[in-house]
Amino acid sequence: MGKDIALSFRPATPADEATLESYLPDTITSVEDLPNTLPAGSINMIGELTVDGQVIYSTPEVTLGESLKTRIGYSAPYYSLRHAENTITAGQYQAIGIDMQGVSPQQLEALQAKLEETQAKLEANNTQSLTKHDVVGNILQAGIQGYMAMTYATDRIAAQAANVVYYRQPGFGTFSTEMSVSYLLLGVPKDVRFTGVVMDVDQLQNNVEEKQNCYEGWLAFNRASGMRSSAYEHQIPEQLFSTETEQAEGVSTAKALAIAMAQGQRIYTLTSANASQLNNITIDDGSRSAIQQALVQGLEVTVHQSPITVNGWTGSGYSIIDPEYGVGVYHISGGMSGGWVSSDPIKILDWIGIVSEGFVGIFGQAFSKAIVELKGVIEKIITYISLITNCDQLHATAAISSIAFVASGLTSIVGVYTLINPFLGLFMAIFSAAIMKSLTDGWTASCR
Repeated sequence: MGKDIALSFRPATPADEATLESYLPDTITSVEDLPNTLPAGSINMIGELTVDGQVIYSTPEVTLGESLKTRIGYSAPYYSLRHAENTITAGQYQAIGIDMQGVSPQQLEALQAKLEETQAKLEANNTQSLTKHDVVGNILQAGIQGYMAMTYATDRIAAQAANVVYYRQPGFGTFSTEMSVSYLLLGVPKDVRFTGVVMDVDQLQNNVEEKQNCYEGWLAFNRASGMRSSAYEHQIPEQLFSTETEQAEGVSTAKALAIAMAQGQRIYTLTSANASQLNNITIDDGSRSAIQQALVQGLEVTVHQSPITVNGWTGSGYSIIDPEYGVGVYHISGGMSGGWVSSDPIKILDWIGIVSEGFVGIFGQAFSKAIVELKGVIEKIITYISLITNCDQLHATAAISSIAFVASGLTSIVGVYTLINPFLGLFMAIFSAAIMKSLTDGWTASCR
């Protein structure tokens, strides 16, 4: 497909735009100059669905902070419409990533070219021609498309070592700026607070067959693939928004479980046979309800004992797996199938994401450093994909050693995970040829 699809919002009228502008300081020299909150009730927005920056649909006026329903899906031969329903807060910028059986290097190279053009305009102080799609859209697209590409690439390499035939099915997900909303007594939005970015991958499916028809190896590959994919949901956003002076920190199911174990929490594996142990777990009502429904359906849930706090975010991470197939979903509190990250540079994205197109230039040099940091990350992602395109000609162990070396730049806490939680060794397999080889030998032995 190769097109950038986004759902974003702009001020409904010049008066609404003037109201937004009134909350900005006269001079913006750093991220700290930008307000963290905005009043919701006095500002109206219009939602816009865009393809490559061109508006193809607009919503009626809505209040900043209002909660709206979205549906993303696709139709395929022999299948009915596959879709996911979620909510979006009026004022968010949401990049929609579509994986048509693998993201091509050309797609990411095109994104890099767009970002380099944006960077050149910033360095030349030529910001008046920039749009929020040039800045916010391309950065968030890099995140979601990079995620799709990395999970596809590492699964392909792991499949070679695991004696597995692997094909990616079409999938989709979003990478969005995020707002928290406070409400008046009657449920009317009072104000919004910029809180970070969130990755929500609704559909990521694969066709997998073990070459010797080994059920244990097939099941182990599916479980490892799911945990790897969960880990990337915080690792890629963290890398995108970390700078030389500030390390962005986020959370995903994999990271939540690791942090909880490091704190000495008990990690529960729940099934219908021990469902009563859910009473021993402190978790938000929405997650508890989802877990209860899963257990009634005979699914397996892995969850930690009580909420954790990561960089201002408080909640839980849990997986819901079909034990027969080893596949499922990896949630964090709020029902998101993904990860959340917060850092100071993200606040600029939040602001640019809600203004009108001609208003982007006001942020000027405040954003230039973040663009410089991001360019290096996009180059890394392209390096990963370029490596994978040649991996079919490599021996599996050599391929995994190569990706382990390259991926070491993507995660700064690999060693911590390995030490504190053997359970997370499943997803850590991609970072070590020795670990992958031992797993592969174990799977093969179980089929003899």
